[in-house]
Amino acid sequence: MSETNEVEAITGRGRFRRWGRAARRFALRARDVWPLTWLGLFVASASAWALIAVGIKRVDLLLLVIGGVGCVLAALSLLFTAITGAALYFSLRRRPVVETDALRLECGHGTRTGFSLPSLWWVPFVQLSWTWLMPDVEVRVRKVKGRVYEEITPSRRGLREEVVRRIEVRDVFGLAKVAFQIREKRDVRFVPSMGALKSMHVVRSMSGGSDITHPDGPQDGERMDMRNYNPGDPIRFVLWKVFARSRQLVVRTPERALSPVRQTVAYLVSGDGDEPAAGAARVAVDTGALGSEWVLGTDGSPENARSKGQAIELLARSAEASADDGGEGLARFLRTAVPGSNGRAVVFVPGRPGPWLAKVVAAARARATQGHGSPVEFIVCTDGVQPEPKKAQRFSRWLERRSAAVVPGGGMPRSDELAKVVDALASARARVLIVDRRAGRCFDGAYRQAVTNAVATASLAKSAGGTR
Repeated sequence: MSETNEVEAITGRGRFRRWGRAARRFALRARDVWPLTWLGLFVASASAWALIAVGIKRVDLLLLVIGGVGCVLAALSLLFTAITGAALYFSLRRRPVVETDALRLECGHGTRTGFSLPSLWWVPFVQLSWTWLMPDVEVRVRKVKGRVYEEITPSRRGLREEVVRRIEVRDVFGLAKVAFQIREKRDVRFVPSMGALKSMHVVRSMSGGSDITHPDGPQDGERMDMRNYNPGDPIRFVLWKVFARSRQLVVRTPERALSPVRQTVAYLVSGDGDEPAAGAARVAVDTGALGSEWVLGTDGSPENARSKGQAIELLARSAEASADDGGEGLARFLRTAVPGSNGRAVVFVPGRPGPWLAKVVAAARARATQGHGSPVEFIVCTDGVQPEPKKAQRFSRWLERRSAAVVPGGGMPRSDELAKVVDALASARARVLIVDRRAGRCFDGAYRQAVTNAVATASLAKSAGGTR
């Protein structure tokens, strides 16, 4: 295929994707505006048939009454729902724009937003509910004196400049429903939850001896520099002549013979189930576990963070990266973050495999083979591990996928998924650490080997049972 044909094919695919997205948006809008539900359409059709075809033509009094009641009920539900939905929509559109405070929350912690609607207790057959389309939150409502107040609990980190709500008006029988979207200009920043993690020591301490430098420690020279005395300093290094003149205690300190860059670079990989990884990265930043000099990068952002405030913003913005682009920028980050230094690279990854895994392993192997600094160290983050099911029915698997889709980034990886991730990362000659955010514990290679052995034992037992 020539280059022109390739360009035309790519352009054609992109055009079809745009058309597909536009058709999907139109179908969703039409579904929200159409007032009858499938149940309402069935009840209205069956009631009309019972009333006209049987009740009136055949003079069946029972079906005449049943059909008439069904038609009246469907008509009233449709009428009240449509009128209430239209009135509520236009009243919200005419609502004056009021400047509201920015929402800055940690995932898993709820608060009131100040948004409220009338409870509609005076309208018969009508119920009111709403959800957030973006960002991803869990909405609860509280009725207070004829109004319904909104309480939200963020379920995924995010950084937005507006809130999109989907308000739904339906009848109590489920026969009619209308929905519409309302946008509110409001700064929203949801940061990942730290869970039960209190600290994370990902930087090994490097210390030198008093007289002879440790091989892994800094290379220091003679004691030619000076600094103020601190409790615990050896008294033999105090400069008493300086103390006699200035009445200040100063000590001799070794001059720095070499000044290597002791820097830790950290990276967050986005993917399915990446909320624990984002929370662990936040713990490392907040507690200073990355050391005094560090650089943080994330998927979905070409910029890097070197301060705590920048890091929190970057972690919140990383939720915008798609799952297919996870791990895309790790190789570039490892090449450019600390070029020519002896810094350490720590990568926070999800506990569930995805498109990011092959890219991350390739970047780690490239760093190991090219000799750019120390090998990459991976921190696999989870919210616990669920055992591999023995027999999963088709409906239960479908239900699990649906529940995982409701809360993006949530859910626990299975033991076989965790073992797959850890084995793939360990094959790149990297150190792997497993962090359980919910339990607040860190596990080393022994725990990884135990998970791998458990999965292997389960596979052998399954194959042995199948051969009997």
